[in-house]
Amino acid sequence: MPAVPAGQFRIDATQTICGVEDGGQLLSAVRLFEVKAPQFQLPYGTVHAVSPAPEAVGDLGLALAHVTLEGRILPWQRTIDPGELDTGPIEARPPWLALLVFAAGELSGDPHATGATDAMTVSDLLWPAGPAVGEIRPAIPRNQVPESSAAAECRTLRVPGAVFAAVCPREDELRHLAHVRTVCERSSEGFGEEPAEGDFSVLISGRLPDPAGGRHVVHLVSLEGCRDALEYAASGGTDERDVRLVSLHHWSFESLDGGAGFVQRVHDLLFDDEAEGVARDLLLRIPVPGPAGGAGPGEAGTGPDDEARQRAVDRLAQGWVPLPYQVDSGEETYSWYRGPFAAAPAQKMPEPPEGGWMTTGGLLVYDPEWAVFDTGWAAAWTVGRALALADDDFAARLGSWRDRARLRAAELVQRLAAAPAQSDAAALLGPRPRARALRERVEDGSVERVIRALSEARAGQEPLRSGGSLTADLTQTGVPPRQEPLHRVLAEALTGPGTAAGPHAQRLTALRTALREALAEDGEQPLADWFARLRLLHGVPFAYLVPSEAMLPPESLRFFHVDAGWLAALQAGAESLGASGEADRALAAFAGPWRRSSAAADGPCRHAGMLIRSALTRECPDLRIRAWQGKEAVGLLRRDLLEGDVLLVLFDRVPDMVELSEPPEGLSFGADPHPVDGTPVLNLRSLGGEVPPGETLEGAHFPQEPGEEGILAYLRPDPDGRRVLDLRPAAPDGLLGALATRLREAGELPHGPLAPSPFALQLLNAPYRQLILTPPLDRTPPSGAGHE
Repeated sequence: MPAVPAGQFRIDATQTICGVEDGGQLLSAVRLFEVKAPQFQLPYGTVHAVSPAPEAVGDLGLALAHVTLEGRILPWQRTIDPGELDTGPIEARPPWLALLVFAAGELSGDPHATGATDAMTVSDLLWPAGPAVGEIRPAIPRNQVPESSAAAECRTLRVPGAVFAAVCPREDELRHLAHVRTVCERSSEGFGEEPAEGDFSVLISGRLPDPAGGRHVVHLVSLEGCRDALEYAASGGTDERDVRLVSLHHWSFESLDGGAGFVQRVHDLLFDDEAEGVARDLLLRIPVPGPAGGAGPGEAGTGPDDEARQRAVDRLAQGWVPLPYQVDSGEETYSWYRGPFAAAPAQKMPEPPEGGWMTTGGLLVYDPEWAVFDTGWAAAWTVGRALALADDDFAARLGSWRDRARLRAAELVQRLAAAPAQSDAAALLGPRPRARALRERVEDGSVERVIRALSEARAGQEPLRSGGSLTADLTQTGVPPRQEPLHRVLAEALTGPGTAAGPHAQRLTALRTALREALAEDGEQPLADWFARLRLLHGVPFAYLVPSEAMLPPESLRFFHVDAGWLAALQAGAESLGASGEADRALAAFAGPWRRSSAAADGPCRHAGMLIRSALTRECPDLRIRAWQGKEAVGLLRRDLLEGDVLLVLFDRVPDMVELSEPPEGLSFGADPHPVDGTPVLNLRSLGGEVPPGETLEGAHFPQEPGEEGILAYLRPDPDGRRVLDLRPAAPDGLLGALATRLREAGELPHGPLAPSPFALQLLNAPYRQLILTPPLDRTPPSGAGHE
């Protein structure tokens, strides 16, 4: 608490001498001073955080809104009676700020609870030219308002008297809704409220949102000079007079009607209560139907029909979907399709033909035993090519790269083909090969010998003939090396240096290195980025990812493996754009920037993922997702909200355990559902006994026997059903008195009243979390499953 509240003050100093008439000769002095503090506006940055978050949507029926303010003394820097120094015991001084929650339709000037306010100058608010008919306004003397503030604009709201009386805390309740929070160590979490180390003041609203849901608006209001309004509210208030308040900050949120909440949503994703709480199948696949005249799942049939059904059941269990299909001859049949998400690890894709997959025909898989096609990889190739064609910028970049690659490759291959077989290929293909060759001749003395030989020949002397037969070397012409076509040289290089031995292998390796260095330009990074996003399935239509709604019905969670073959076919389709021959395909294979940036889709894919289709993704946009494989954390490659309420998460490895949790906000106040019947209660927290302060006391609640209402039995009576906590500090049967009694029973509170900070600690909520052990998936495909 500040020793002196804000305001303008006067000090009179006089002297007297007992028993002596001074005749006015003793000196006196007058001094004026001002203690400054926010009054009608808050400086930028004063509001550190609010909860619920602005425009939040979710199950907020048991949440108490709060605001966290920078600085520890702001709520007590001013007084309800401006300029009054004698405000009673300092520990009982009420704050001049309050947090009021209004539902849509309660404020005539803001019927939709969007935060609309009225702008007026401070002087018009406090000292209007005419009487403010039907309004109770703040009463602040002129000498308590600086001249610079009188002409400033402030935001106000007009509250109907009955509404103000219902939602505004009583004067003796105000101090229990404000407290100081000290942060000793900054949180490392990436969600929610993260105050730096230091002291913060916190104001809590005493109103729970309406049980019917709807939009609500929260206003941080000034109660300076509002004693008449508080007395009016304590008397019950009527609609005959309204209350005009200064709004210092506001935000809105929406509470859902009968929202399930995080706990219930996650429970419904994992368990089927209609089937006696049976755990749901969490693999991405169509539910396997029960037996219908044939063998059931997992049972081997004996007849043709049973065998066919078992084959279909096996396919469905692996995540395949039967879809209509028209063969080239025009016949109508069906085919099996599976996107990149598989319920079981997919078999490895066959080795691509020379030059790669350039059409869909080679990617169609035919099952001769059942005379059906698997179209998954072929569809992936088509999707990749379509996405490449649809992106004009990408198509232009890829075409430009191919032109540069052809030019540079032709130049390097010509150098290599024209050089003797024993020459240094790396030096030959490097930058400025002629200058390098001349430097080498100078260093080994060849240039000096040539000059001397020429000088001797000009002087009529017989040329020097050394053992090296230099003249013969200089004059003899050999047979020019055979010129190999570009595409053949590149195709040979594509096979890898390990397929040839000796100098030939070194030449091919040098060609690879030189070509990559020659094409390594800054402009290639967008190509690599585009393919990286493609491998994470950005832009792929959702119907290709999840081909049947039965695989991901509303309010469901599914896990899957990622098919490396599907990704390879997808990339091959995009790579085919603009490739006009074998040389282009060879160039892309070992010099494409997308190939250098990653292992592409040729290697094994250990990725996995999760899909959540639920209102939870909208109600909890900051849903926290973490995963582990053994004791090691699993990284998230992608997290995106797709169409509707579908959340896609891709992991860089197959996790053993996944955690879903509410965002670990620094502060969240409200009631909790009882663990047995869901009745709203307060989970009691330690105040510093045997259990560390703030820790939840196991099995201790308020009320301990919640009954049908739980904490809702401690609401202020209101004919319109507004749910405002009835604190009544002086009454033993009020919320504060009953809660203090329960804490004493738990051994957490000595005799005496319940102070604001311990009360706020009991209102504090902790984020819920749910650990999910991922389905026991085989790490290798079952025998006979997948592509053949």
